[in-house]
Amino acid sequence: MPYFNADNNKIERPGNYVLTDVAVIPYARGSGGSELSRQIITDQIVEFSIYESIDEKFLTGDMTIVDGVNLINMIPLTGFERIEFKLYTPGEQRGYDFSVLTGHPMMITGIRNKVMIKDRIQSYVLEFCSMERVKDDLTRISKAYEGTTDQFVADIVTKNLDSKKDLIIEETKTKTKYVAPTIRPSEVIEDISDLSESKNFQSAGYHFYETGYGFCWKTFESMFCNSNGTPREVRARYSPKIVTQRDKAGDKDIINALQSVESFKILSQYDTLRHLEFGTFANKTIVHDIFNKAFNTITYDYHKQYQYEKHLEEGEGNGVVPFFNFSKGFSISDFPDMAIHYQSATDKVHDNYNFAGSVVTDNKRIPQRIALSTIVLEIEVPGFTGISVGEVVHFTHPSFKPIKKSTDKDFDPYLTGRYLITSIRHMVDIKLKKKHKMVVELVKDSFNRSLPEETMDLFTGQENEKGESYLQYSLDT
Repeated sequence: MPYFNADNNKIERPGNYVLTDVAVIPYARGSGGSELSRQIITDQIVEFSIYESIDEKFLTGDMTIVDGVNLINMIPLTGFERIEFKLYTPGEQRGYDFSVLTGHPMMITGIRNKVMIKDRIQSYVLEFCSMERVKDDLTRISKAYEGTTDQFVADIVTKNLDSKKDLIIEETKTKTKYVAPTIRPSEVIEDISDLSESKNFQSAGYHFYETGYGFCWKTFESMFCNSNGTPREVRARYSPKIVTQRDKAGDKDIINALQSVESFKILSQYDTLRHLEFGTFANKTIVHDIFNKAFNTITYDYHKQYQYEKHLEEGEGNGVVPFFNFSKGFSISDFPDMAIHYQSATDKVHDNYNFAGSVVTDNKRIPQRIALSTIVLEIEVPGFTGISVGEVVHFTHPSFKPIKKSTDKDFDPYLTGRYLITSIRHMVDIKLKKKHKMVVELVKDSFNRSLPEETMDLFTGQENEKGESYLQYSLDT
């Protein structure tokens, strides 16, 4: 996939967008025909947003409407209408096609924040989502599956969610039998995701999400790397900088301007207590095989496992957990009891199929997910529809230190580097600024530079060890 495939010749300025007429398609036919009835509402829209996220399975959005013609009763709006439009960055093929003929309309599902602005003029927010989101609530699956879990997901998306959209699936090595106990398709996919292991990588646990070009079912390592293990090319290089729309030769340089960061904030950089709670550093899984009447213990050590997994930054010691003498000769990854999982696993019950449980996946899946939430960054950038969640970008984080020499590098050596996009909010202002911008959430599971190692115990014996125990009643006398 080419790096930031923006067309300099078609974009006049950062934030340019192409928006077709926005139409509401009622569930009832118009008078005098069998064709779809359309009500164009473009002039009533102030702004709208489209949301996509790795943690949310379906696309959603909302529109702020200023209604002076009583659209609610004229159409009327009931929460069952389709909404139709296209949004693209000029010259960019990727975008959001919610049209009937070439794309997939969204469904209006609600109205909120309705207020009167002045006499006979009201404002409200229309909420909409993918049709698959609605079908997910309408459908329950009660079925036994057998085979590889990637086949299960493909079957559910195409048959149970009745989706006609593109589907990108990472193959699994997990061959099992699974019985769906009358639950939503998305819940079945979530169960299967937790049980699955990648065919090519050490990853355990998949993520199902929707973007502008369709559905994806992938592991984190597949998002980081190509199937041969080489790092995926970054889709953009974002950095806080003065926006320049011309290069040194005076030619238009919109690509540079599109990658300028208007503002950013670090939502999280360290959260040791959360790591301890979920066992990112180390954990233990106690497994009971009821058929063979046996117990087994599987331990996870972050420092030992790190080298076998793919990460955003290359290098064996670039993890977010430093290796040091934490206490009395032990590193922080030497305490597997910090998180204990209990699993029942009786394998090969169904001939050669694997046990449909999370025994193998839990101790790797959970630490990997929590490690990726260590460094969470939010940036506000010019809108561009050629970028999606699940893709890798580069971010240059300023150093915030005084520059003493002209040769000093003005970026943070740890936080600068490759990040994974986990959510995007596209915000399009139609009336005032007439501008498209994005709020993008980025996460990172490794540093651009290795953290220092320390073998000496610098803490034990340094604290005050003179504490005594006292009886409360003796103190009261």
